[in-house]
Amino acid sequence: MKTIILFVVFLVAVSCDNSTKKQIDYGSNNKVGKYIDINDIKVYYEVYGEGEPLLLLHGNSGSINGFEYQIPELSKKFKVIAVDSRAQGRTSDSEKEITYALMASDMSELIEKLKLGSVYVAGWSDGGNIGLELALNHPDKVKKLITFGANFTWENFLVPPDSVIMDPNDPLIVRVSPVLQKYKTGMDKISPEIKKKLTALMEKYPNLTKEQLKQIKIPVLVVVGDHDLIKLDHTVALFTSLPHAQLFIVPSASHMVVIEQPELINNEIIKFLNTAYRDIDSYYLLKFLQ
Repeated sequence: MKTIILFVVFLVAVSCDNSTKKQIDYGSNNKVGKYIDINDIKVYYEVYGEGEPLLLLHGNSGSINGFEYQIPELSKKFKVIAVDSRAQGRTSDSEKEITYALMASDMSELIEKLKLGSVYVAGWSDGGNIGLELALNHPDKVKKLITFGANFTWENFLVPPDSVIMDPNDPLIVRVSPVLQKYKTGMDKISPEIKKKLTALMEKYPNLTKEQLKQIKIPVLVVVGDHDLIKLDHTVALFTSLPHAQLFIVPSASHMVVIEQPELINNEIIKFLNTAYRDIDSYYLLKFLQ
């Protein structure tokens, strides 16, 4: 009996070890990764799952692997198209100045060439900024948009530094550290020229106005951590300027909210995309009671 138990334990251990070895290296998955000629560059993308198309857009100097906690769950419900933005990850660059409008044009062309029709879009940080530009300038390509820590102007959107010092062993830091290390490794591979262009991108763009935001007619879920790098009043201004939007402020979360609380974030993404959107009348209760 003891021998059988030990054998079962051995099989479980081997199974777990094989499972670990077979973990997908998102952003470097040669089995599904493809390149496509878009505008004046070669765009790298990976597709997972079946269903309604969901485009994932990463942050500045990042890549597809920033969504390693989202892709496995979201691909169970949607056809996930994860993309490396212009000059980042495995996607090439051109001589053009990098702008959010240009990257939105890249994504519009990608959607067109892949014959995706109108897609859901989820963008983190710069990816959210691209999503806003895409929804504004290519409205036929986007059904719903989710932004995480996005900003619509480059002016006065960052919170000022504070004096808080966190314990290096804080669970938040422990969870995020491996992802940040991957991010740093990726950044170290970026050439000085590209780094200069991506820094200039944040220093000059985006420059959307509240009037332009009012022209975005699709449903938008605006997500931000309560301790995000993005000022809360800036996020509220984004939310209130969008005609059909919901606001989700995540407690005890930073700009890394998709990594810090992936279960919560994944559930909210799925719920928002699968639920018919409707605007809420703030006074409906009072009207009902009259």
